Amino acid sequence: MHDSGIPSLKRAELEVACEYFSNIIGSLQDETIYKGTLSSGVEIAVVSSAATSSQDWSKNMQAQFRKKVCKGNKYSK
Repeated sequence: MHDSGIPSLKRAELEVACEYFSNIIGSLQDETIYKGTLSSGVEIAVVSSAATSSQDWSKNMQAQFRKKVCKGNKYSK
């Protein structure tokens, strides 16, 4: 788990949970949001960001992304 209490999941786990990324529940200009269910039964939302390289994924973008994840986690409780 990360310090935010959100577990790290492998891509394969996310693919299965989100029906191979076919279960789209929303999209924004540079993001697609998928709904999924982990093998444990926990429902998740996965955000795919349009960063095409590691240079595109700055520390600032990572911080913003984590903030969104934490905010979403609060709503799900």
